[in-house]
Amino acid sequence: MDFDFVKMMHEWGFDIKKYVVYQSITPEQYKEITGEDYTAPEA
Repeated sequence: MDFDFVKMMHEWGFDIKKYVVYQSITPEQYKEITGEDYTAPEA
């Protein structure tokens, strides 16, 4: 996966937090895409 793919998934309405967990994007890239700070999902 790459940044552009994950960004497209977000634009389509998908939750992209799992892509940070799977290390496809960084927390900084998550913020760049969503405008929100990344917070790890509860286990």
